[in-house]
Formats: sequence, structure tokens, C-alpha cells
Amino acid sequence: MAPKTKEQYAKIREDRKEEILNAALELFARQGVNHTTMQDIALKAGISKGLIYNYFTNKEDLLNELIKSFINHLYDYFDPDGDGILSTEEMEYFIEQQVENLMKNIDYYKFLYMLLMQPSAQEMMEKLQLEVLTSKMWKMIGTYFQIHNFTDPESETWIFHTILDGIAINYVFNPDKYPIDKIKKLVIQKYCNLK
Repeated sequence: MAPKTKEQYAKIREDRKEEILNAALELFARQGVNHTTMQDIALKAGISKGLIYNYFTNKEDLLNELIKSFINHLYDYFDPDGDGILSTEEMEYFIEQQVENLMKNIDYYKFLYMLLMQPSAQEMMEKLQLEVLTSKMWKMIGTYFQIHNFTDPESETWIFHTILDGIAINYVFNPDKYPIDKIKKLVIQKYCNLK
């Protein structure tokens, strides 16, 4: 058998890191961050506890990586052409992808909402500078509402944000009964079918 290349080792390392993150996410969502140990994560990922420390310094480091990857994932489908201006088609795509992402990654959202309910969450969010990561996005959405003549673009941005959060919370806690497709269509109608 030929020795592995640097690229193969890098891929193995990236895959292993992803396995650890997925295991942590599932456990954090199910039993909470405080009740999940690095040993629990190692068992779930099928690796030794010591190996986790080759990837993450501690549980907080792992938690930070999960949150950052979630925020970065939002940018994967926000302003796809990268011009800094949202078209109605891009806004519709963003809403569609938000809902699809929610449905595919319900554990991620459970984890985030559980995390946000913890007293230390605000301090951690500030440490991660999440406002800096998301401020560009919300500024662009405000500009979108301004361009489309909404009466109060800043307040409309907050309403839009609240609607997306509300959809996520309702779906996470009642996925079988929440009419997510109907709600998505109504949100698209409100924010994308503009004259």
C-alpha cells in the first residue's frame, strides 16, 4: 500500500474533525452543553478522548467552532453573487435555504436555542463577536427593505429577524405539526413578491 499524500492526511483530518463536531452537536442538543463531557463526545464519535484534544483545546473551543461554522454556513447562501446588494431572487433564495437548512439540521437549531437560554450565552456570544459576523448581513437586509420602500427599514429588519427566529423555534419544538411550508410561502410572498 502506497503512503498517504499530504492531501489525503488533510482530508482524513478534516473528516475526523467533522465527526467530532457532529457528535458534539447531537449530544449538546440532546443533553445540554453542561451535561456533556469530552468523554461522551469521544464515545459518540468512536475515538479516544485524547484524540479530541488534537483537534480542540477544550469543550469551549469545540462549542465556539460549532457556532462559527453555523454562522459561516448562513453566508453560503446569502448574497450568492457577492455584490453586497440583495435582489428579490436572492432574498427568496435566502428564505428558502434558511427553511431547508432548518429542516435538515434540526439538532443544530435545538442546540443553538438551548445554548441561548443559558445565562453564560451572552458572554460567549460577545467573545465570539457574533454581532460582527452577522451585522453585515442585517445591514444588507435593511438596505433591501429601504430599496423596496418599506416604511421603516430598520424595524422591518427586526421583524424579519423575529419571523425567522419564530419559524425556527416553532419548528424545532413541534416539527410534525408546524406548517413550515405554508409559513415559508407567506414570508416569501411578504418579502419577495414586491412591485
